[in-house]
Amino acid sequence: GIRTGLMGERFGGQVLDTVDIENYISVPKTEGQKLAGALKAHVSDYDVDVIDSQSASKLVPAAVEGGLHQIETASGAVLKARSIIIATGAKWRNMNVPGEDQYRT
Repeated sequence: GIRTGLMGERFGGQVLDTVDIENYISVPKTEGQKLAGALKAHVSDYDVDVIDSQSASKLVPAAVEGGLHQIETASGAVLKARSIIIATGAKWRNMNVPGEDQYRT
């Protein structure tokens, strides 16, 4: 059978730091923590292994076609899978322009 896993430093990522979200399809307006909570609750309805508070430190491609790829975590754990989807996310950046601090939310 197929097993699905989801690994990340924190479930929801940058969304957790977002106050107002008004551009997510089918959600008129929400807050980041509420949206992340709803997504986590939705994922928990399925057979998905959620591995929180982990970050990948190394990717080792499969040695042979159809073999297992390996992800090594910063804590030393090793995950193996035939398929891996890497979603690197985003982070806030400063532009260092005058007045930037007063408009940051």
